[in-house]
Amino acid sequence: MRMFGSLPRVSLLALMLAPVLVAMAEAPAAAPDATAAESRSPDARTLDQVEVIGQATSYAKTSVRQESLNRQHIQSSVNDALNEVPGVVVSEADPTGSSVWGTQISMRGFTTNRDTQQIGTTIDGLPNGGSSYGGGSLANRYIDTLDLETVEVSQGTADISSRSNEALGGTLNFLTADPLQEKRLRMVAGAGDNDARKYYVRYDTGLLGGNTRAWVSASSARTNDWIDGSGHARNDRIAGKFVSELDKWTLTGYLSYDDSDEPEYTSVTPQQFATNPDGDNLTGKLTGIPYLDQNFRSGSRALRENTFGYLRAAFNGDNGFKASVAAYGHHMEGRGDWIPPYLVQVNPDAPGTQATELMGGKTVYGGTNIGQIYFVNPDGSVAAPIAGCKPRLGFSAEYDPNCYASNVHGVQSYRHSHYDNDRVGFTADVEWRQTFGAIDNTIRGGLWYEKFDRSVTRDWHRLLNPGTDISFDHQPYWVQYKDNYSTDEKMYYVEDVARFGPFSARVGVKQFFVDQSRSRVIGASENVSSDSKSDPLVSAGVTWAPPVQGVEVFAGYSQNYAAIPSTVLGETDPARFRSVKPETADNIELGVRISRWPLTAAVTLYNIKFDNRIVYLPASLVKGIDYLNENDGVYENFGGVESNGVEATLGYGWDNGWRINGSYTYNRSKYLGSGDTARDTQLGIVDGAIVIGQATQIVVLSAD
Repeated sequence: MRMFGSLPRVSLLALMLAPVLVAMAEAPAAAPDATAAESRSPDARTLDQVEVIGQATSYAKTSVRQESLNRQHIQSSVNDALNEVPGVVVSEADPTGSSVWGTQISMRGFTTNRDTQQIGTTIDGLPNGGSSYGGGSLANRYIDTLDLETVEVSQGTADISSRSNEALGGTLNFLTADPLQEKRLRMVAGAGDNDARKYYVRYDTGLLGGNTRAWVSASSARTNDWIDGSGHARNDRIAGKFVSELDKWTLTGYLSYDDSDEPEYTSVTPQQFATNPDGDNLTGKLTGIPYLDQNFRSGSRALRENTFGYLRAAFNGDNGFKASVAAYGHHMEGRGDWIPPYLVQVNPDAPGTQATELMGGKTVYGGTNIGQIYFVNPDGSVAAPIAGCKPRLGFSAEYDPNCYASNVHGVQSYRHSHYDNDRVGFTADVEWRQTFGAIDNTIRGGLWYEKFDRSVTRDWHRLLNPGTDISFDHQPYWVQYKDNYSTDEKMYYVEDVARFGPFSARVGVKQFFVDQSRSRVIGASENVSSDSKSDPLVSAGVTWAPPVQGVEVFAGYSQNYAAIPSTVLGETDPARFRSVKPETADNIELGVRISRWPLTAAVTLYNIKFDNRIVYLPASLVKGIDYLNENDGVYENFGGVESNGVEATLGYGWDNGWRINGSYTYNRSKYLGSGDTARDTQLGIVDGAIVIGQATQIVVLSAD
């Protein structure tokens, strides 16, 4: 269940019992009462909520503060740490962020959730593979909250080097903590509402051989859903990182494994929420009536296993030349569950004979959906509803057991969607900084290549004891389809930054090349392929430091891009798909920063126009191709979104260590119509209407 509002959400688990911290090490060691802040790397790369002055950053870039991370309860997701960043709202179905289905991140009118990806995500600068329900994965599948150093948030006019093809509205770069210089063993335990509990341990090696340090961590977390407690979530994780400094080279490696099994929450309408704000229409008990039991919470689950790792080598020639190369890999296996209130009839059994789907032992691959089986007679044959039966309120006759003979038995399926994803890729970056008279000039460039192969398989299993439990026959009675997807992605960028006196200017260009294909291995569907590329995407900006200490004015412009999602390949006919174009956005920013102790402040004005929005059109709205009546609909580029707003931050500190921070965001995001009033009306698009799910005003206050 998602909720949107003007103020950040306060979770029950934020009040969980204070974690028990035990720090042990061979000398020298951290004090037993060390704070969470001391437990993080002394080489922290975090910044305050205002970017450091003088870095020629001509766009809004902020980082999650250490104090914000220290306030997170140990079972929160790394995404929740973003809620104190100006203009960012993270909505999660529960305080632990355990629901893939119910997580949404919003920023400047752009959204990342289970089916819309408009905000880029990277892990230590490397791509997460997308944030859709079927993977890649959200950042909380790669990093434990206690291993997080910070999150760099590039809003709107994102860093040109960002390795993401979803960054229409900016990029979130989640940075893992570096190993400590000293040896340490850290153990953390926490407990809270809804039987929440987590155990975490991390060991830092300290310096090995004078140039290498590493850590390894493990955690295990459990919680129940907050509605009726019937859904049990589990998450287990192990991760490690090393850093080796060898003369002019720095080698870094990271590896993580995450195993999660989580019940989902379902979406509710505003009317349903007003009627019952404490429920989501899922239930915790089986009734024996399949139509009701399809809402059994434990039958709607997301199972995910993620393994991610990278190796990076960075060179610093101490003469203005820097370079880095990185290689990474990611494997995800996942499953999404649901228990439909019927069996799908895929075998042409004669009337009055036992239903093959009920008996088990046979699997149909592909095939045709003949119909649905809702109830069966004692002999296993398909039961028919009583003619003329008037069903109870909320039921149709085929679902109502009162419309059948008294001795029938309800049947159900356990439908699985299997995801198997493999990604490998590499990045390369170079930078050369030289002084030419009064001009301090830096030119940099880079490449990114990724090979992404994934498969999606949907199969159907019979429930063995409908109404009693959800155990199922592990041999499916129907494998509905299997699709193989392949994506080759390439990106280059080049940028020049010139600093002269109080001014700096930058200009750059980047371009994406994306080749995608989908082949149907099981089932009937045409194969689809797409070879697309973006236009050269321009990025430019200027900064000016006026003769006032600690003040910097900046302005920036960028063209952002999102590749056609691979899901579109699976649901659009090949002929129509050729006309679908990638989504694009133009970002303009103007702002001022102040960093002068004890004051930090910033104000940013922005305008973003998002074009070529990809929208699913029902078949009734598709014109010109008669055979499309055989399909449910297609995807097309249809209108867009325009956002205007202001973000303001203010911080003030005292010499005794206390600091207050606050931010205010006003955002107005509106839909842009297609120019076809009839089509807009049927799709529910009102030109100029406020975008659904985007907070208009956001206020954040904190004291540390």
